[in-house]
Amino acid sequence: MKTGCAPWVRAIAAGVLISCLASCANNSSPVPATEYSTKILGHWQGTVGDLKEDMAINGDGTYVCQLYPRGFIANTLSQVVPGKISGTWNIIGDILTLKIKAAENELLTNRMTSSTIAAFKENELVLKSGGESSTFVRVRAL
Repeated sequence: MKTGCAPWVRAIAAGVLISCLASCANNSSPVPATEYSTKILGHWQGTVGDLKEDMAINGDGTYVCQLYPRGFIANTLSQVVPGKISGTWNIIGDILTLKIKAAENELLTNRMTSSTIAAFKENELVLKSGGESSTFVRVRAL
C-alpha cells in the first residue's frame, strides 16, 4: 500500500485485514490441551485493557511482547514510545505463565503473570485473567 494514502484508506484496509484474520480464526478447529505448548508458537496480536499487544512466542521458551497504547489520540496524534516486555513462558494444563526478565518503557508491579487459556484455535487464542478475557489472533507473514 502506498504510504501517501489518506488515513481513512489505511484504516479501511486495516479493518478488512483484521476481519479476514478474524474469520479465519473462527473457522479453525479447537487445539487439544496436549498440543498447547507447540501450537502457541508464533506471532499473536490482541488487546488487553487499553493496550494493543504484539507478542512473539518462541520455541526456546522465550517471548517478546510489544505494547502500544490504543485509542483515537494514541493511534492518530500521539508519538507514544511503545513498551517492550520479554522473558520466558510455560504452559501447564490450561495455564499460560509469563516470567518477565526485561522491560523497556513499562512500569511493572509483578515479575510474573498467569492466564487461563479459555479457548484456543489454530488462529485464535482467548486468555482469561482477573475476570477479564483478551482475544489474540495469529499473525501470518504475507
